[in-house]
Amino acid sequence: MKTRAAAVLVTAASCALNAYAAESFPSRPVRIIVGFTPGTTTDITARLLADRLTERLGQNVIVENRPGANSGLANQLVGKATPDGHTLLMGTLSLVTGSLLYRELPFDPGEFAPVSLLVLAANVICINPGLPAKSLKELLELARSQPGKIKYGSSGRGSSAFLTLELLKSMANVDMREIPYKATSQAVVDTMSGQIDVYPPNIVSAFPMLKTGRLRAVAVTSAKRSASLPDVPAVSEIVPGYDATTGVYGILAPANTPKVVIQRLESAIAEVSKNPAYRDRLQADGADVVGSTAAEYSAYLQAQRRKWSTLFSKLGIKPE
Repeated sequence: MKTRAAAVLVTAASCALNAYAAESFPSRPVRIIVGFTPGTTTDITARLLADRLTERLGQNVIVENRPGANSGLANQLVGKATPDGHTLLMGTLSLVTGSLLYRELPFDPGEFAPVSLLVLAANVICINPGLPAKSLKELLELARSQPGKIKYGSSGRGSSAFLTLELLKSMANVDMREIPYKATSQAVVDTMSGQIDVYPPNIVSAFPMLKTGRLRAVAVTSAKRSASLPDVPAVSEIVPGYDATTGVYGILAPANTPKVVIQRLESAIAEVSKNPAYRDRLQADGADVVGSTAAEYSAYLQAQRRKWSTLFSKLGIKPE
């Protein structure tokens, strides 16, 4: 009887705390921590969301940039924050790939509770216009005829370019050589000049070079064609099943944040995601607006972990 009474008291206390959290949240400004510098895609996405969340939550939602360690510093800050919903993370795919590539991280992937997958943004596989290939099919045929001769630029292991091209190599059974760069801008310049043959920038940064003809787009890396580049085929049209959407932006809270607070945030983000001005602004940058539930975001991250873990295992990549 005493055990049952204790259980009832614990349940009642938990319900009371959840009710209080729901009524009091947010009680002060909400921070969205971004692990990259102002002006990056991650930062822009966070600021577009923050402006509209302020209206729906009745409290200021501010963006705070904490760049460093490929967003590791931001991840660490949010993972250790008080789990009350007032400190949130603008998460990227590094939450998944980081733990697969490095033994020691400044954060634990288990320290976060998914709230909502905001947007997905594809890359576009671009080639030097002087390369004797005008399509992805021709590029793959050229790579097969010259194993290891076609060079692609990346920012190193785990970068979006690395993931995009290594997955393509694996699924299309071709051999292209990685050329690592410290700055993605230099990889773009070298692709235009012909120093390297292939580079897959995000769609937004590729637009200026595509318009002037300095780069040739042969495929987008999302599962379907992008509304921003409707005439450019998806890789999956040539390589069935391919999908390397590495621009994955979502909101996460510290683990143990009350479920009612997660639900409040989830609902507010869903409302923002339906806003035409918000959608149009992001879609103009080549992003697909999602605004998922917490459960859907969690399932998506788990699927991404399985995908990239399988690829890394096939490539013989182990955590360093």
